Amino acid sequence: MWPRILLITVGLYAYYIEGLATENVQKSTEDLAMFIGKWRFTDEATELAGFDYTETGITDCRLVLQSSYLQCSTTGTSKDKTRSYFNFLNYNSISDQYEWVGMFSNHPEKFFMTISIAPDGKNFEMFGSPIKQKGGITSKNWSQIKFISSDKFIWETRVNKSNEPPDHWPLKFIGTYTRVE
Repeated sequence: MWPRILLITVGLYAYYIEGLATENVQKSTEDLAMFIGKWRFTDEATELAGFDYTETGITDCRLVLQSSYLQCSTTGTSKDKTRSYFNFLNYNSISDQYEWVGMFSNHPEKFFMTISIAPDGKNFEMFGSPIKQKGGITSKNWSQIKFISSDKFIWETRVNKSNEPPDHWPLKFIGTYTRVE
């Protein structure tokens, strides 16, 4: 009987300690630090996008506002047209989630995504809120960013207008980002 009680006691204590360790993990915007730096990118539409599109440019990501946000400033060119955009990433302690807000020179809608970070800290999954496009069409985005190394990541974006699960959405864009600074 005593060995059984001891085993149960040790098990409960281990569970309690594990819970404390999980509770004490402090999330912060700095969990997104892998993005800090200057990146050269090429973003290309896949065949499933239904149109020809390639954008190349530079993204520069820095901590701003007392390290509360990661600001990524981007300038990209496609078919001799240049656009600029800002993305602000942060950990929102009120809603207990990582967030991404984008503003674009060529589109008046602001873009909002929630970010999940894989336990390895190298893979990110982002779900976008529905965004209105020209012609009244509303689309939803689901992206995955996979760091190949500390100097390179791949960004895959799936876009859909249906209520199917995201993993059924067609892969429309693949971006390759290489650190230059």
